Amino acid sequence: MQYILSKEEMSRADRKTSEEMHVPSAVLMERAALKVAEEAVKILGEKLDHGFRKSDLKTLVVCGPGNNGGDGFAAGRILMEQGFSVDFVMVGGEKKASPLEAEQILSVKAFEPGIEIQESVPGEKYAVIIDAIFGISLSRDVGGVFADAVEKINELRENGAYVISVDIPSGIEADTGKIMGAAVKADMTVACAFPKIGEILLPGALYAGKLITADIGITERSLDHTPMMASYTDDEIVLPDRKSDSNKGTYGKVLLIAGSSEIAGAAVLSARAALRTGCGMVHVFTHENNRTVVQSTVPEALVSVWRTGEQDETLKSLREAIKWSTVIAVGPGLGTDEDARFILKEALSECGDRPMVLDADALNIISEDHALLRRAGNSKVITPHVGEMSRLMGCTISEVKSDLIGNAQKFASEYELTCVLKDSRTVTAHKDGRTVINRNGNNGLATAGSGDVLTGIIISLIAQGVPSEKAASLGAALHGKAGDIGAEQFGKHGLLAGDIIGSIC
Repeated sequence: MQYILSKEEMSRADRKTSEEMHVPSAVLMERAALKVAEEAVKILGEKLDHGFRKSDLKTLVVCGPGNNGGDGFAAGRILMEQGFSVDFVMVGGEKKASPLEAEQILSVKAFEPGIEIQESVPGEKYAVIIDAIFGISLSRDVGGVFADAVEKINELRENGAYVISVDIPSGIEADTGKIMGAAVKADMTVACAFPKIGEILLPGALYAGKLITADIGITERSLDHTPMMASYTDDEIVLPDRKSDSNKGTYGKVLLIAGSSEIAGAAVLSARAALRTGCGMVHVFTHENNRTVVQSTVPEALVSVWRTGEQDETLKSLREAIKWSTVIAVGPGLGTDEDARFILKEALSECGDRPMVLDADALNIISEDHALLRRAGNSKVITPHVGEMSRLMGCTISEVKSDLIGNAQKFASEYELTCVLKDSRTVTAHKDGRTVINRNGNNGLATAGSGDVLTGIIISLIAQGVPSEKAASLGAALHGKAGDIGAEQFGKHGLLAGDIIGSIC
C-alpha cells in the first residue's frame, strides 16, 4: 500500500531525513526539482513532436517564499540547462525568499546572468507553467498578490498552458483538500516523497490533476511511526487467489438478510455481487414476496423467506440460515418496519463470532439504538453513506462531510468496528485508527444499487478468508475499479449497478 501523509507527518519525515539521516535539504530539493523538470520535459517533448520549435516553447516558473519556491527555481534552472526558455516569477519579491530558495535564485542568475525575476505573472503564452507558490504549510486563505498570481495561472491554463504543481496545488490545504480562498488548477501534481491527504480528498484531488510521486530521498525509513492513512496501488486491487485443490465450501457461505416486501432488487444485486466476487455459496433470507424474483434472477443462490407478522417461524428459519452460514450481511432493502427490527436484533444476537456486514436499513435501525452494535461479534463492518452516517452520529450531512476521515475514525474506535464511509472518496477506518482512502471510482457509481453491490463484494471477500478489516478497504477499492471499468464501456451517465457487478475482476 502507498502511505498518505498529513502535513505534520511529512514535516517530521523531512526533518528526520536531514537531521538524523544526514541528507542535506539542498539534496532533497534538487531531487524534487529533477522530477518536476523531467515531467515538464515530457510535455514539452510532446509539443516538439507535433512540430513546435524549441525556441517557441516557453516555460513559466511561479514561485512563492519558501522551500517550495526553491524547488521551482531549481526545476527551472534544470530546464534551462537542457536548452529550454524559462521565465521566473517570485510572488512578493526576492527579499521574502527562504535561505535555500535564495541559493537557488543565485544559481539561476549565475547560469543566465542578467535574467529578470519578475514579481507578477505576465500575460504571455506559455507551453508549461510550474506552480511553486505554496507548499503543504499553507494555513490561511490566499489573498493579495498571491491570489492574483493563482488567478492568472488558471487563466493561462485555460489558454492552453500545461500546469505542473510542486508537491500540492497552491491554495489547497494539505490535510483536508479544502480550497483556501483560491487554488491553482493543475494538470499534474508531483508529490514529494508521499501523496498528501489534501490531494487525495475532494475537492483537492480535482485541482491536483494527475498525481505522481517523486522519490526525493525521503523514504519509509524517514518516518518515525507507521502513517495512519494509506491507499491501494493498482496492482494490489485484485481478487483473492483460488486454490487448485478446492471446492465451493472452501470459499465460504454467505448469508444475506435483505429485501422487504416491496424491495427485491437490493437483495438481488448484493447476492449477484457476492457470487461474482468469488464466494462459494449465497443464501438469501428475504420476504416471501421476493422469492420468485430472487430465484429467477439469481438461480445460483439458496432462498428462504419470512412472512409478515410470523415471528416464531421467522426466528426458526433465521436460526437455521445462520447456523448454515460462515459470514452474514444484513440491511440492503430490508426496510425498517417491525419485522425488519425483529430480524436485525435476532441476527445480531444469534451471529456468535461470525463476521457481519451491516448496511442500509440495518444502520437506520441501529441509529435509533446504538446498543444493538454491542450485540454482534468482534468482526463488524458497517458501510454507511453520508446520510446514514449523519443519522448514526446525530448530526448533519454537512458535518459528516466536513471531516470524513475524523468522523469515520471516531465512530470505528468508539464501537470497535470497521467503518466504510461512502462518499466521493470512500474512507475505510479501522478501530485502531488506521484508515484507507479509496482513490479510484467515478461519479457514475452514484447510482441506485451501487451500495448494495459494495456490500456483496465485501461479504464475499470475508467469506473467502480475507480478514474483515482488509475486506472492507479492498472491497471498496474493487468496487471503484469495477466502476471505472464499467464507465469505460457504458459511460458515467449510463452506468448501472448491474454493470458494476459485470466489471468485478
